[in-house]
Amino acid sequence: MPLLLSDAIVNGVGDNATFGAEAVSVLHISDLHRDPSHPLRNAPLLDSLETDRERYVENGAIRPPNIVVVSGDIIHGVAADVPDADAKINAQYAEALEFLNSLAQRFVAGNKDRVLIVPGNHDVSAPQCSRSLRSVPIAEGRKKELASQLFSANSPLRWSWAAFSLFEIIDEDAYNMRLSSFCEFYGQFYDGARTFDLDPARQYDVFDFPELGVVLVAFNSCFRNDIFNKQGTIHPDCIADAATSLRNPRYRRRLRMAVWHHNTVGLPMQFDYMDPDVLQNLIDRGFSLGLHGHQHKPQFIDQRFQHDGDRSITVISAGTVCGDAAYRYGRSYNVVELDARSRSGRLHLREMLNDNLELPIWGQRPLPPGTDRVRKFSFDPPPTPLVSPSDQTPALVEGIDLYEKQDYAAAADIFARLADQEDLARRLLLDSYQRLGNSSEILTRFDPPQSTAEAICLMDALWERGNVERLKALLDERIVADSIDPSMIEMRAKYANRTT
Repeated sequence: MPLLLSDAIVNGVGDNATFGAEAVSVLHISDLHRDPSHPLRNAPLLDSLETDRERYVENGAIRPPNIVVVSGDIIHGVAADVPDADAKINAQYAEALEFLNSLAQRFVAGNKDRVLIVPGNHDVSAPQCSRSLRSVPIAEGRKKELASQLFSANSPLRWSWAAFSLFEIIDEDAYNMRLSSFCEFYGQFYDGARTFDLDPARQYDVFDFPELGVVLVAFNSCFRNDIFNKQGTIHPDCIADAATSLRNPRYRRRLRMAVWHHNTVGLPMQFDYMDPDVLQNLIDRGFSLGLHGHQHKPQFIDQRFQHDGDRSITVISAGTVCGDAAYRYGRSYNVVELDARSRSGRLHLREMLNDNLELPIWGQRPLPPGTDRVRKFSFDPPPTPLVSPSDQTPALVEGIDLYEKQDYAAAADIFARLADQEDLARRLLLDSYQRLGNSSEILTRFDPPQSTAEAICLMDALWERGNVERLKALLDERIVADSIDPSMIEMRAKYANRTT
């Protein structure tokens, strides 16, 4: 008999754990751009990462990653005046595409929906940026006026210290094309299933993992970033629109994570970082964790919400996996384990242990400045949804009352009305159908499946109803074929044997 959802709840592994949220493990790499003086080829890099995974998984120290986050700087880029600049940029993206395709294949069984990519400042094309600018003569009587315009928000003016000259963006469409090569690479990696919009107000992407109980939003922090304006920022519309999307009831109980490129703190003479107030906006929208790169050193920050309330966001930075590391740091990457049920996490820093930059050997290192080999932390839960007159809570309570009285048919009638808006109703509807032995309704309402539990029940229902062809197809779908959940592995093997 298959495991019932209510059994999982009684045994203490229900709620978010039903979706496997206790087993979320994120491979967080950043700043892939190769150090020109010490380049690292794809084959040894991939082999070293895979060897390191075998090491930490075999000794039980870290769960195998089931999500990959790449937080920007995919390529190194070229200077604005380099001959054949576009061809050289395309060659760098081709190398990165080959690497990330292989990484997806080796770490998440080729499931590219489990790989999240954002651009970084190195992905901003210097040649394309230069094509959108023109020199501005500084007349004696216009110095004060131009200085005021230069430091205004979203100014079209740019100052070059190297040329000691003022420039102006004369073509916004051409200026936005500075991310066109990244845009093309993005579409190629996702085989056209996802696209990167050249409209700055739409440069975000949502990656939902219902089976893991988490939702990640990828943000571009290079809004208005270029060769003369190094500062990072996220377009306000991207944050607002992402927040609007997350109000969909399907995300109600998902742990929210944000990914971007730029760090939010820097030295007094630095200005190539993002305004930390962006974090306050992310907190206000219910994000509990943030991942970024850019600074080439690993870091852990706990930012408290200062305006109203006591929510916080846990921010984790990865070092560079291929570039020139910051002072006192080596090339490195992170593995972040998350248990949404207990709201706890573990950060593992994996750093190069040897000196041969062409053949890295990765190992564990304490996150500076501490000495603990594993950084343990806690994080905030998903935001509590506001109760409105249209809230379905009374009906849900009625359904749960019937369920507890073992009137599963009446409970299912209520849960069926709420299943599209309430995750709990959907889970209890599935459990009610299981207890009623109603495989027909399971086939009708839970195909395609959205979670491990749904996929397991659907396999049982398909076998019971004799739909072997659909069962064979389901075994090849990513939610089944790529799962590392022990129950799924057992069921997958059972039905693979029966259908061959």
